Amino acid sequence: MIERTISIGALELDGGQRLPAVDQRVAIYGDPASRRFALVLHALTGDHRAAAWWPGIVGEGALLDPREYCIVGINMLGSSYGSTRVRARITIGDIVRAQRRALDFLGIEHVELAIGGSIGGMQALQWAHDAPERVGRAIAIGAPDRTGTTAIALNSIQRDAIALEPIEGLGLARKIAMLSYKSDALLSRRHGRRPDRNGERRFDVEGFLAAQATKLVERIDAATYVTLTHAMDSFDLRDARWPDGTPPLTFVGISSDTLFPAREVRDSAERIACAGIDARYIEFQSEHGHDAFLAEDAALARLLAANVTWHMRLNNIRAT
Repeated sequence: MIERTISIGALELDGGQRLPAVDQRVAIYGDPASRRFALVLHALTGDHRAAAWWPGIVGEGALLDPREYCIVGINMLGSSYGSTRVRARITIGDIVRAQRRALDFLGIEHVELAIGGSIGGMQALQWAHDAPERVGRAIAIGAPDRTGTTAIALNSIQRDAIALEPIEGLGLARKIAMLSYKSDALLSRRHGRRPDRNGERRFDVEGFLAAQATKLVERIDAATYVTLTHAMDSFDLRDARWPDGTPPLTFVGISSDTLFPAREVRDSAERIACAGIDARYIEFQSEHGHDAFLAEDAALARLLAANVTWHMRLNNIRAT
């Protein structure tokens, strides 16, 4: 893996503001000389190091093998892992515009695949909409064509917690978010009403939430969380006109997802298909909830290999 910080200069935002100088932190897996590129787009608290958090998708022997393709990950504008942090309101369109400028700097004119889950899936769709000539196929996992009302409400409550006190509020925001990332079936099976496994005077599920809050507070700041949840809320391609030449779109719904229910993802695919775009839906059966695209990435890779065709050869992944 090669990591680089790329300065893309000034960036005009959809909201009218202008960022005078923007950096994009990039990870590159594989040989750029291959000219076979895949763009992997990270979720809310992820980063550009795709092989670290998505090993079933990126890595030797995985769906996207760096021995075959050059895989690029870009830390989102406004995030905490090397790209420029932003305190103004930004949109998914702004994030993708910055990514396009970074790829321009790298001399990458076309990616055979743009893929991501959750807000990463939103970015993949935005890429297909805004720069169809630069994308061979977009895959959006656990992401509809617009952020739904319940997801916006949950993000709003999380930001309210942060407004009360940034650090403790960020921990509380993470606890709230985890309840939308995991399914009731998974939480019941893993924790039930059992006492805390570490001997604390609380239920085990309380300990789980506390641990997740502590981890997040250690690796991201509250202002970043606010910026990126606002960006997620702004996402809305439902009434967009999809341009001529829009690449094939694959929507992957997660059967137990409560944050972005599978029916919303399926409806998105059907709505766009009715507009004459090659948009297809497949469903990932999992009890892991929204987080299934991370928790069961190897199974997701097999599903994609069995159901998605693009002109890259899928490496040694067999459906089971």
